[in-house]
Amino acid sequence: METLLGDGKRLFLKRDDLCGIGFGGNKIRKLEYILGDALQQGCDAIVTCGGSQSNQPLAVAACANKAGLAAYLVLPQSTNPLIQSFLSLLGASVYLTESGDTGELGRTMRRVQDALRQKGHAPYLISQGAVSLGGTLGYVAAMKELFEQARAARFPIQHVLVCGASGNTYAGVALGTKMFSPSTRATVISIAGRFTHKTTLCRMANEAAEKLDTDVRLTEDDLSVHFSCGRGAGAETLKGREAVQLMAQKEGIFLDPLFTGKAFAGLLDLNQQGYFQPGDGIVFIHTGGMGTLISKL
Repeated sequence: METLLGDGKRLFLKRDDLCGIGFGGNKIRKLEYILGDALQQGCDAIVTCGGSQSNQPLAVAACANKAGLAAYLVLPQSTNPLIQSFLSLLGASVYLTESGDTGELGRTMRRVQDALRQKGHAPYLISQGAVSLGGTLGYVAAMKELFEQARAARFPIQHVLVCGASGNTYAGVALGTKMFSPSTRATVISIAGRFTHKTTLCRMANEAAEKLDTDVRLTEDDLSVHFSCGRGAGAETLKGREAVQLMAQKEGIFLDPLFTGKAFAGLLDLNQQGYFQPGDGIVFIHTGGMGTLISKL
């Protein structure tokens, strides 16, 4: 995509929306590590929750099946019926709550977990957003893959950008970038008016660094946070919708209006602000969202 940003800048997408199972997305890389931990602990079921627009329930249901684990999902009643139909196809057990309030989802999830234990099961609980050490490790591995691909293609990368909600994905992206391409700048584009504090991001990243037995450590100076569409994770914006349409019409690539669309709108903002230099190699990590897009059409 050399004409989209101008000045000879080369824009590539890391297509994590095409991870090969379910609707893809960033949760697939996280679940590789999270479900591995569940199996190692001898668990036989996964319990998790997600907001009405989350890509996590679909990803968990699909990946749990592949791992031989039963999936129990807690969702708000407002979840699109089409998404619920996909979950039914996957054979997941769904529990609906009156609202998508984080506290209510969490309480229901713990009740489901307790009920499964009473029936003799060994359930493994995955928090909303799959925020975990495994989640961070998944994106450290993704950056290793990305920079190996770039070197093989002789494509220098000056910038890596990713959508940000919980910050867990970005923690892995930032650490992996520093480990495998320290001259590259890793930037997160928040899709809400607030974002995870840099201290917390460094803690998540450095916990992963310790697990990987590397001397590399992330500091707050390594982090770049840009705010683009600050109406909240569940709110559409005009700029986000325009970015979705632009990518669909120019490249035939689908973003979603709540996450990747707003993040890509932020990338376009940064380009207009002179954040990138002429000739820069730029990678946008497409973290999925097909279920959200289908729900919003």
